[in-house]
Amino acid sequence: MRFSMCSRPWLHFFRARCLNGFLRRLSGQRMQVLLLPTLLCAGFFSETHADIRALVVGIDDYQHASPLHGATSDAEDIEQALRTIGVKDLIKRLDSAATRDRLSADWQQLLARAKPGDMIVFSYAGHGAQEKERIHGSEEDGLDEVLLLFDFDPNAPPPTGRLYDDELHDWFVKADQRDVEVLFLADACHSGTLTRSVDPRAAKLSYRNYGYEIPDFDLEPVPDLAAGAIEDLDNVTFFAAAQEYEKVPEFMLFDANWQPAQRGALSWAFSRALEGPADENADKVLTLSELKHFLRANVRAIANSRQTPNLLPEGKDDRSLLPVASLGPSDSRSSWPKPRIKVLGNPFAVERVGRTSEHLIDATPTDMPDITFDMEKRQAISIEGDVIAHNLDDHDVLAVIEKWQALKRLEYERYGDRLSTKIIPHDGIHRRGEEVSFYFSKIEQPYFVLYSLSGDGTLYFHYPLDGDQATIDGSKPLQLGFEVTPPYGADHMVAVTSSEPLTQLIESLLELDGTQSARTAAEETLAAIRSGRRQLGLQGLYTAP
Repeated sequence: MRFSMCSRPWLHFFRARCLNGFLRRLSGQRMQVLLLPTLLCAGFFSETHADIRALVVGIDDYQHASPLHGATSDAEDIEQALRTIGVKDLIKRLDSAATRDRLSADWQQLLARAKPGDMIVFSYAGHGAQEKERIHGSEEDGLDEVLLLFDFDPNAPPPTGRLYDDELHDWFVKADQRDVEVLFLADACHSGTLTRSVDPRAAKLSYRNYGYEIPDFDLEPVPDLAAGAIEDLDNVTFFAAAQEYEKVPEFMLFDANWQPAQRGALSWAFSRALEGPADENADKVLTLSELKHFLRANVRAIANSRQTPNLLPEGKDDRSLLPVASLGPSDSRSSWPKPRIKVLGNPFAVERVGRTSEHLIDATPTDMPDITFDMEKRQAISIEGDVIAHNLDDHDVLAVIEKWQALKRLEYERYGDRLSTKIIPHDGIHRRGEEVSFYFSKIEQPYFVLYSLSGDGTLYFHYPLDGDQATIDGSKPLQLGFEVTPPYGADHMVAVTSSEPLTQLIESLLELDGTQSARTAAEETLAAIRSGRRQLGLQGLYTAP
């Protein structure tokens, strides 16, 4: 899409999105902000010797539910990251080891060992679901939110193979009574819909929610969960993978050893945060604000805006939360990733595309192609199921591949220095003539450069143009309005901020304006951001006729 800019106002953003239903129910309708103990500050971890303990769960192989492919990798990565920050009392349960009875016992043992001021990290990667409430009147919608465990069986009477929101609430209340903090990370979803529809020609991604019907068992509720009102949980931090109306897919990322693997975006980002890049002021401690910003920006970038994590509580963001690892700077990824592609159409088209792109692609057979080219309909489809380009000619195929390579390289650069980005009014499909806005916040450097890569890999330069100021007011969010025009597909904005002028980058991008030069643009961008004080922002916009 060649953007037609409507306006360039500097605006404050509207109110935050609604809270995730599961988290809201765990904490009650009167959930207060997290009040971490005052001692939990930069010196707290070393001076008072408070301990962090952890229960890490990942389930791919279910007995009676559809399999997942990245949950155990999530758990292994989180375990490794927690150990790098000094966590010693850690229990990891994968697949068949993650049963209801075992996890309940694990939690009780961790809590029994915890001292006042300690923290327990509970991470779960696997299926979520909803069931008719067990305690009548306890849920606004009449449904319990459930984590499904290895021994789950829809035909077995509850609570077999399930952890209910009411039970987790009870766990966390008992932790609060012992003055123990809880960080609960749930890389799952309980319901929701797709932010954008999935094209049937794309690879079949797995999603972390499971629907089922159960017989009408007549069971008495657990007495101590039925009694009393839901209490406020001031000791709990919630990190949920998505908003209550979104599904949580698994993406092709990397495992703990940086080998390609399907993963949950939230678990991957959380693990990277503990390695250090989320520590904005380099004080070796992550505040709630630093962690929330890092998770939100990177999950949205990985998920191409198909999911936005729900990070609670709101407020008290200056509170210290976790230490970070004392790791050196990570090596930059110097090679260009090669996508796995699939070509639909007549055999001549398939052969022609394969011959012209063989130096750019991974030819290993796969049922999970990163890009599917439909040469008869002249379209390209992403692994997530978005139609990313329309009206393609043969020569556009290489440009689409190079754009994919450019974005993948940029995704793994400066992920500790991300601009917060958003599409207004929503992340869904936008049609011709609609007015949309790109929203940038967390702007910490004054010099600002903005360009976009269209679906067919064409670069368009947007800022600064002649007459524009080279610097912007970073104290306010930036909202740039555009009108949707052809060509359609996936357009990606790339924003760079800097503490000093980006003269060379601007000159290079102006020369590339209007050309299919995504890789060259990415190379110039990488050269500009790898030194000094820089920020990088990535945001996709998906359009159709």
